[in-house]
Amino acid sequence: MAERGERLPAPRRVLVTRLRRIGDAILALPVLDQLRESFPECSIDFLAEEGPAQAALGHPAVDRVLVLERPRGLPLPALPGLLWQLRARRYDWVIDLYGNPRSALLAAWTGAKVRVGPARRGRRHFYTHPIPPVEAPLSAVAHHLRSLAALGLTPEVGTPRIALSDRERDEGRARLDAALPGKSLRVGIHPGNRWPAKRWPEERFAALARSIPRLGARVVVLAGPGEEHLARRVASGAGGEEAAVLGALPLRAAWGVIAALDALVTVDGSPLHAGPALQVPTVGILGPTEPEIWFPYRASDGHQLLCREIWCRPCNRHECARMDCLDWISVGDALAAVSRALAHGGAARAIA
Repeated sequence: MAERGERLPAPRRVLVTRLRRIGDAILALPVLDQLRESFPECSIDFLAEEGPAQAALGHPAVDRVLVLERPRGLPLPALPGLLWQLRARRYDWVIDLYGNPRSALLAAWTGAKVRVGPARRGRRHFYTHPIPPVEAPLSAVAHHLRSLAALGLTPEVGTPRIALSDRERDEGRARLDAALPGKSLRVGIHPGNRWPAKRWPEERFAALARSIPRLGARVVVLAGPGEEHLARRVASGAGGEEAAVLGALPLRAAWGVIAALDALVTVDGSPLHAGPALQVPTVGILGPTEPEIWFPYRASDGHQLLCREIWCRPCNRHECARMDCLDWISVGDALAAVSRALAHGGAARAIA
């Protein structure tokens, strides 16, 4: 946590921004929970681009979700209509959890007397409470909560929670039932990531899909945008053990499917955080990523981390010629982790 600052007067209106990256927006949700717990009467808005904004929709701590569209051809950080809204809301606090030039400009534009954000380069001058960097690895959840500590609060590190409506859960369950009818346990596999260095080999995902039925479960391969071909190859590699494929779904519809699973297996990416945030036991296969930062999830909730200590990790590369960090994770390792997740019995899952 950041060094605790002086406790400030309770705000009437707060804006929290986490403009980009869906997984990071999910990891920012505990900030909203802590704000609501500390200030029950406060109005809390959340600002992000369209994808990340989905993480806060329906969240009980949020009063208003604002979507940032990139202005094309205009030298502005946001469209004029949104800029007017941000100034008119007269926020007391703005908490910028991203800290890029656009989010720093938007924080300053609001005119809020209290503005919190990362102390990066010249952007630190846009904030009244710049947050210094940390040297030791800190979980992404704890890192976001440092912003509240700087304002005199004493936040507790919690697990993010995505709030799905009953309808979204019912529709997700119906989609999964149509793909995998019957009463058996159901495991979702999400093999895709846009960065090659974060992908466990697809032939191992196919071998895992062939092996999971030994645990008394069936497999559905999940695909994000542009990942449908990969998902079909993994499913076809399951051989005689048929694996279903579900893809091309809107983000919250895909989350509805994940919420109906008994376990999820995924590489690094937004599904790695959606699973735990939907209280589904999640097996995370991590390569160059630092698990201390990006896998803040407990085995006691059914979550399983597969990550090998290796001399070159963490490198945080997007591409790599060797891929030893992922190559050293075997199908047997993954199958054992799935078994442990299923043995958790779904106790970590939300009840609609």
